[in-house]
Amino acid sequence: MLPTLTSDDIIELRKSNFEFTEEFYTQFHDCIRQNPGKTILELLPLITFYNFTSFELLLAFKLFNTFKNTYYNKCGPFLRRSGLWFVVEKNKSLQEQEIIALKQEIVDLKKVLFNRSTNTL
Repeated sequence: MLPTLTSDDIIELRKSNFEFTEEFYTQFHDCIRQNPGKTILELLPLITFYNFTSFELLLAFKLFNTFKNTYYNKCGPFLRRSGLWFVVEKNKSLQEQEIIALKQEIVDLKKVLFNRSTNTL
């Protein structure tokens, strides 16, 4: 599902003070592409180049999806599936992106297990 802005979101968007630059769009798009299959709460600490709240991040995703032509070849669109976020890429299917995300999750879990096993020695 490609979430887009609702009328309530547009009211909230007017209250927000987003200051996105051309550099931001590239960084944001690349960050989501390099970290597929993460929730908003998992993405927040990875986005070190902008200070989002979880609500603002959701609003940004919806903004980029609603105005795809404005951000074409800059940022997005972004797909949400079961609460996980992905970049919609022409060259990769969603299954390929999910496989990448699952592989990364395996690596992360192995690190946790390794750290726990070394701490108990």
